[in-house]
Amino acid sequence: MINSLIKRGEVYWIKLPLSNKEEKKQGIIHQLQGTHPGIIISNNQQNLFSPLITIIPLTSQLDKIYPFEVLTNINNKKGKALVDQITTIDKKRISNYIGKIESIVMKQITKVLHLTLDLEK
Repeated sequence: MINSLIKRGEVYWIKLPLSNKEEKKQGIIHQLQGTHPGIIISNNQQNLFSPLITIIPLTSQLDKIYPFEVLTNINNKKGKALVDQITTIDKKRISNYIGKIESIVMKQITKVLHLTLDLEK
């Protein structure tokens, strides 16, 4: 687990949960699994006190870009934020720090998150 304060907008390596064998067998798994970069989107107060952190996973697969995805560039590596795969994880799943999302990209992620969760009404 990371000992320092984890902040909104930072990117870390995240150990995402693996699906069970039955789900894999049925081919119903579409979310990312295993170790991927993830953007911290929970607020800093929650990040300080809660054992849980809310993240959006990143992928480098850029073949298609959907309206619920946001292009990213972290340490000169292009990728996209999978806003529709927002998830809350235990802090113990967080590994090494990668970098920080630019504020303009974080604003885009927030906008797409509001649209994805229909928070505008």
